[in-house]
Amino acid sequence: MEHVLSMMSPFELINVSLASSRSKRAVKSISRTKKKFSVSFSNYWSSVSFHRHQMIWSYAIHINKDDAYLYKVIHQNEEDREMVIKVSDEPLKDVMKWYDYAREVLNCKIDSVTLKFNHPSSENRRLIDWIAAQNKTMEYMDLSSADEESNDDVKYLLERIHVTGIFNLELKKYNDDFRMEIPGNPEWLYVSKSQFIDYEQLLRLKSPAILLWESILTNEEINRFLKSWMSCETHLQLEAIVINAVDPISMNEIMDLPHEKTNDPKIAKAFNGKHFHVQVKNEMFTMKRCDGKKKATVTIENKWKGWSLFLIVH
Repeated sequence: MEHVLSMMSPFELINVSLASSRSKRAVKSISRTKKKFSVSFSNYWSSVSFHRHQMIWSYAIHINKDDAYLYKVIHQNEEDREMVIKVSDEPLKDVMKWYDYAREVLNCKIDSVTLKFNHPSSENRRLIDWIAAQNKTMEYMDLSSADEESNDDVKYLLERIHVTGIFNLELKKYNDDFRMEIPGNPEWLYVSKSQFIDYEQLLRLKSPAILLWESILTNEEINRFLKSWMSCETHLQLEAIVINAVDPISMNEIMDLPHEKTNDPKIAKAFNGKHFHVQVKNEMFTMKRCDGKKKATVTIENKWKGWSLFLIVH
């Protein structure tokens, strides 16, 4: 029985567990010993997905009755996805209820979330509390808010849940005086509208890779940031950073510090690597950290959302 259960998909295991109390105990027992599924949750799609190796099993609940009891298998990006779609008048509530049972029998927890806060605040916070009760640390989080009111829900979430891996943050609207701390040190921090991040908060960010689009940072502040890195005052773990809203003329002021120009092809190739994909077309400037352990090279390119400063540490 253990051999048969170990070969089953999460959907099959859940179905078996519903057959009887004995079957449920058997599934719970095997789930405690076998490798756990990674679990992602989305309130936008009202879906839960289980991940293992190159396979994904997704369970979603929609309002559209045309999707009723849809089952399909998708092969995309070297992964196979098995998808089940049900229909409900309250899809989010019902998918949460379904997952509560799945979590009990499969002994798993959510470690990846995609959340869009376009619901009433009470509903957003109920969802946040539900997630935080299971896991206060996420490996991946994609978070967006639709208006100023839901930004308070974002703050509420970040007080309860931290991100260790990739954190994508998009606040579409906020007041000029809006401020929000980003706790912890996610490995990769992407902020699509980063006007709320001023110079002082930039110094407090601990992520190895930081991407700030639509930044309010001035040339003088970016220059001070580079100097603080060179003097080992901040960002000792930095690997890469992108700051949007500079231009070629800005580099004269930004690079008013000890540096040397380089055309090393290995460094140019590094800009098209782990953290971003940039074909270097403009000058590269290299600076040294005062402890002699690291160097950083910067360049600018007109890519994605306009001119941006790209920095890699090597």
